[in-house]
Amino acid sequence: MKTLKLLKDYDEFKTGELVDVNDDDVEQLIEDGVAEKYVAMKKKEETEDEDKVKLSDKLAKQVMDELKEETKAKLEIPAQPRDDKSPWPTMGHFAKGIMTGLVDDKVRNYYAEQKASGMSEGISAEGGFMIPPEFSTAILMAIAQSGVIAPKCRNFPVNNNLILPYVNKTTEATSWTGGVTIYKPAEGVAKTASKPDFAKCELKLNKMAAFVYATDELLNDSPIALETFLSTMVSTEMALTKDEDIINGSGAGEAQGIMNSPALISVGAETGQAATTIIFPNVLNMWSRLHGPSMRNAVWLISQDSMQQIMRMSVTVGTGGAPVVVMNATTALPERIFGAPIIWSPHCQTLGTTGDIIVADFSQYITITKAGQGMETATSIHLKFLEDETAFRFVVRFDGQGWWSSDVTPKHGSSTVSPFVALATRE
Repeated sequence: MKTLKLLKDYDEFKTGELVDVNDDDVEQLIEDGVAEKYVAMKKKEETEDEDKVKLSDKLAKQVMDELKEETKAKLEIPAQPRDDKSPWPTMGHFAKGIMTGLVDDKVRNYYAEQKASGMSEGISAEGGFMIPPEFSTAILMAIAQSGVIAPKCRNFPVNNNLILPYVNKTTEATSWTGGVTIYKPAEGVAKTASKPDFAKCELKLNKMAAFVYATDELLNDSPIALETFLSTMVSTEMALTKDEDIINGSGAGEAQGIMNSPALISVGAETGQAATTIIFPNVLNMWSRLHGPSMRNAVWLISQDSMQQIMRMSVTVGTGGAPVVVMNATTALPERIFGAPIIWSPHCQTLGTTGDIIVADFSQYITITKAGQGMETATSIHLKFLEDETAFRFVVRFDGQGWWSSDVTPKHGSSTVSPFVALATRE
């Protein structure tokens, strides 16, 4: 047992009270910002001599230094504050509480207040409950941390659907910007008017949903384990689904992925190239078709089963050659090609097919999310009543598509360029 000082109300205990806690629960309560370690310091007696006073001060300093060292990470990264309106320290404790329904005083009091204010948004027809919004925020943070591709896109938080106008540039032959033309007239000669060719990018807040069942045994045995389970499983699945849609989405009820973008350039294979290979001329040709300004933001997305091909690339020099990647078995694999980072992505296609290697500038890809709303969450104890399971529902609103309507022909050149380039299937 260890003594903790409460930083906020917890169960029947009040802020500032000292409580004895089992060793297994100490770290979790400190991490959640519920309590802090307490050290009882005995006040020196008037009769203590100077040596005893010095010894007492020394011991006190030693104890405090040890405590600071033990909680260093928590001091540097404070626990996320919870909303005062929630009487539960974690989502796991909330889930455990709703198992008993309105028999639990906290559940009854909390939802009486929600009903009075007209804010109850649970599965009311089935006797369900609304999950307090602070737990939704915690899961949203986990989404942001586990996503790889979505955070690189240009996101617009919106209340409704988004129509985003942009200049529809297909060639730089007459205008660098896609419509405004610069003339150099002689003195007294009239100027010719020009105007941009506008198009629009339309995005809708499509729904992404997850439905998870948790057994009553899990809810009863460990509310902390349930919070870890839900946060890890749901947030990871949502994040990877977003990334999958950004790469491969069809655009029908989901984001339009760059592999289905009208601006995608598929670079052909070399003459006589084997089907399941990636060679240096491939990546060089892909890089040369990437829009120049996009090179500073571009990343390579490569399937993991293509890794050996990337590491074995070589360049021909006369009758010999040299490896493109110089490495040894004791160092980490190179993580860049032409200075652009490599992401070994599970969203790329298998080796030899279009999409096994992609170079892209995701600042030219637009996403939208529901403004002021991370993840809608609700739960029901009745859907699987006979199976002793509780249902949890999670919903996110999301859409995305590339900002280019086509690839662009440069002013001085014949090969088009784009912020999205893939290697075509090798046959």
